[in-house]
Amino acid sequence: MQQLPPQPAYILHSRPFRDTSLILELLTPDYGRIACIAKGARRDKQRRQQALQPFSPLLVTLLGRHDLKTLGPVEAAGQSLWLKGRAVYAGLYINELLVRLLPEGDALESVFAAYQSLLPELAGQDTDTNKALEGPLRRFELLLLQELGSLPPLDTCPVLGIPIDREGTYRLTAEDGFVPVIVPAGRSPGASEFLGAELLALASAQGGGVMSDEILHAAKRLTRLLLNPLLGTRPLKSRELFRQVYLAN
Repeated sequence: MQQLPPQPAYILHSRPFRDTSLILELLTPDYGRIACIAKGARRDKQRRQQALQPFSPLLVTLLGRHDLKTLGPVEAAGQSLWLKGRAVYAGLYINELLVRLLPEGDALESVFAAYQSLLPELAGQDTDTNKALEGPLRRFELLLLQELGSLPPLDTCPVLGIPIDREGTYRLTAEDGFVPVIVPAGRSPGASEFLGAELLALASAQGGGVMSDEILHAAKRLTRLLLNPLLGTRPLKSRELFRQVYLAN
């Protein structure tokens, strides 16, 4: 049986397989999202509890020649991060995005590195409110969209081939990215329209800059506009869980 070199990994999702096993969706630097069978993992409760947990850095060995690999030896590759409160649902949301959007088997080292950096950020935030989680989540979404080829340039108007004007207003289009529009006096920008200053601030935030509350609002609006067509009509389970726990009352 072919054995791949040991690989850093995080578990994005697991589901039962037959009577005693699990199918795991892993995030790795060299193989991107990759599925494998963890044989006997449901029977070996201790192994599952200690090793096969989400948000824990692992070193895994994958076996087999087919698309669905078999999980070999697993080692801890660092300290497990225990997300709490709302951060748990933020982590589950990101995991679900990666499972739904990443093509299987494509190496995306930048996504793996960003995920590796995101988890300590989520673990270190005050999770009594959503506000502290918004910045890390929006930056990750923007990077993911960029790596998927779904984020138009934030500092350039492709149609005109010139930089975004801080004083201008731009509409997001599927064909041409951000195109300049004239907003009549007294009318606020529409749902798919953004101020030039907002786009430039988002471009700066991609490099780690701090997002103000206004820019966070623009970032969330932009990422929703770009993610929704990719995700389709099937709801995100992590969002539904969050609503049930925090918004039910």
